[in-house]
Amino acid sequence: MSENELLRAFRQNRSEDAFGQLVRRYAGLVYSVAKRRTANATLAEDITQLVFIRLAKTPPDLHTGVELAAWLHRTTVNVTIDTWRSESRRHLREQQAADMQTNTPEDALWQDLAPNLDEGLNLLNDEDRQVLMLRFFDHKPMRDVGATLGISEDAAKMRVNRALERLRTQLGVPGAACTIAVLGSILTARSVEAAPAQLLSCLASRKLPAAAAATGIGAVFAVLARLSTPKIAAGVAVLALVGAAVIHIAAQQNAPETATTTPPTKLADNAATVARREKFNTTAFATPARSSSEISPPIPDQRLFQVIDSETSNGLAGARIRAVFFGPGGKSERHELLTDQGGAANIPLPDDPAKGPGGNVFVVAEGHVPKAVSFQSEIPAEYTIKLDSAMTVGGSVVDEQGVPVGGVKIMIDTPGNKPGQSENVDFQTCPVTSEDDGSWICTYIPKDYTNEIRFNLSKPGYAPSSPVAHVDKTDLNNLRLVINRGFIVTGQITDMNYHPIANASIRVLDATAGAISRQQSSKTDDDGAFTLTGVAGSDVFYRVSSIGTGQSKPWEESPGCVHVDLAIQAEGFASQSVTVRLTGQTNAADFKMSPGHVFRGRVLDKAGNPVSNAMIRTDFDFKNQIRQAFDLSTNTDGEGRFEWDSAPEEEICYWFEAFGFVPVRGLALAADGTDHSIILTSTSANAK
Repeated sequence: MSENELLRAFRQNRSEDAFGQLVRRYAGLVYSVAKRRTANATLAEDITQLVFIRLAKTPPDLHTGVELAAWLHRTTVNVTIDTWRSESRRHLREQQAADMQTNTPEDALWQDLAPNLDEGLNLLNDEDRQVLMLRFFDHKPMRDVGATLGISEDAAKMRVNRALERLRTQLGVPGAACTIAVLGSILTARSVEAAPAQLLSCLASRKLPAAAAATGIGAVFAVLARLSTPKIAAGVAVLALVGAAVIHIAAQQNAPETATTTPPTKLADNAATVARREKFNTTAFATPARSSSEISPPIPDQRLFQVIDSETSNGLAGARIRAVFFGPGGKSERHELLTDQGGAANIPLPDDPAKGPGGNVFVVAEGHVPKAVSFQSEIPAEYTIKLDSAMTVGGSVVDEQGVPVGGVKIMIDTPGNKPGQSENVDFQTCPVTSEDDGSWICTYIPKDYTNEIRFNLSKPGYAPSSPVAHVDKTDLNNLRLVINRGFIVTGQITDMNYHPIANASIRVLDATAGAISRQQSSKTDDDGAFTLTGVAGSDVFYRVSSIGTGQSKPWEESPGCVHVDLAIQAEGFASQSVTVRLTGQTNAADFKMSPGHVFRGRVLDKAGNPVSNAMIRTDFDFKNQIRQAFDLSTNTDGEGRFEWDSAPEEEICYWFEAFGFVPVRGLALAADGTDHSIILTSTSANAK
């Protein structure tokens, strides 16, 4: 059976045979990673059993062998995290001293690379890690690598070489000492070591319990757990501790939008258009704007939107349009379109009637300054927007050591909306991304930017960075933007009895505004452990104050005290904000959570009737000018009732809104367990 078939049989039927075959195929991979990390064969055997215990207890939602290999690799790295720090370095030093006289140059190089190899692999992007796993861990020939990835053999060779180069950069070895050819040779020979026969036999011979179908795969955990030696017991305890050197990038983005994508209008010259746009061609795809007599009447449930060049009045084909409509609680629906050869596109009205016909329309065209137009009421049946031609800037993105960084999202700071003006310059829908060699180019910069250009750089695992380019002092075609790696915060979250809390969220609070940073967030694993990477330290303290305390400033400066403010939430536990002082590159911090406070109530209209499906969420504290630190978004039931069992102890502000009613914003309430009554006024009654 193929890996795909084995995974399906194991997940769906809890097949003993499938589990045994997966163990036999991948035990060598897991054992090799554990042995590299711990430099202890006996402990590596125990760790291997722990990894397969996790696989048996909670089979991940994977569908291919490549995905399983990557999952096993990551899990093994996490399991060995603490022992890697305490055991492998000491053992490596002893081994190096003992073998100094007999080691070959390749042996010495491998001893330098081995402790950091798996961490370096984890820092690569998914594509690079996948191709290296196929080539050097699965030992597939280049032809098979290409076939698996759907590319030619030559393209597979190029991709492997590029991935090796990036891995070599992550490992920090000089090219003279370790070329990519040498690195590839070492990985081929040493990346996967055969698991000991007795370990393989022990794992593969174990049968799933006969009652597995009825009791679930949890019974397998009990069987495997009985194999544990005292070292496994110690290893389980270790899992509850903090691994200060682990880099585990969290990618949870909690976007408030629900996106509805409208198929783009097809262009007559689509292939050429796409190719030119991918090469950052700044020439507009211009055709004469159509006269009103040439434009067909708009469809009743759509709005005709035309994009033209402000200087030539030519229509801009291939311009990207995003229409966003808002409903109760700021929840939105969006539609993505492309303009046709005449620069026109039909914007559909929202599918959800609770989202009003007014909204924001963002327009982007290569070589032009992007704009956003805000419609307070309904979007007109026909609307024309003019875009000014832009200048092009470019350069490279590097880290603090000058190493090029690819995959960095580059945004330009918006100049802000002008009072009373519906159309404004806006860059939020046109980010650019640095290439693998760190290079980037942006074709959207206004020509009237004569002072400075402010950039916002972001990438998982790096700290948000905001370099500034002074227009009159720098070469705009060779800008060097630096993205900081930031700090690492790692730790464990438990309840008051030191039981680990799984799936708790940890998010960084923006020190200057108090807003939750969705770029920098993590969740705890089954052992309550978490790791935040790319944390930007600050000497500004964010103050999560109780309402009515008289505090008028949400932050205060404390020079020299670098720290980060975090918001911690878990279902059934009291949400809390904490401050962690950053004393080194990696910082350990454990937290305990108390039982949650219950925030409950009922939303009614003025006649006392329940308002169902009303939205409730945490809100901005308008009185003290403090943004919300915690996330809540829920709706009332058919009786207008709501409940949140994870509220913080302090009084915070909430937002209540329902379709057809005037919203209530910034209402300060305490989660004291009593029923709060929230009265909403209908919009029709308010108009009268």
